[in-house]
Amino acid sequence: MDQQEIISGFERRAAALKLPIGEICQRAAVHPTTFSRWKLSEKNPDPISATMKSLQAIEVALAAEEEARRIAA
Repeated sequence: MDQQEIISGFERRAAALKLPIGEICQRAAVHPTTFSRWKLSEKNPDPISATMKSLQAIEVALAAEEEARRIAA
C-alpha cells in the first residue's frame, strides 16, 4: 500500500465517521496542513513523505473513534 492509498483510506474512514480529517489530525497531533502536504494534487504534484509515526498516530485516532462508536451502538 502506498502513501496515497493510506491517505485516501484515512479520508474515507473520517468521512464515514462524519468527522473532518482536520479533527482527526488534531487528535493525532498532526497539523492538518501537514496532512494536506502528503496528498497528491494539481496544487501539490510532489507530495512530501509522511512519517510512520504520524501515520500511526492518525490510525490510532481513527481506530479509537471507530471503537468508541461501535461500543456506543
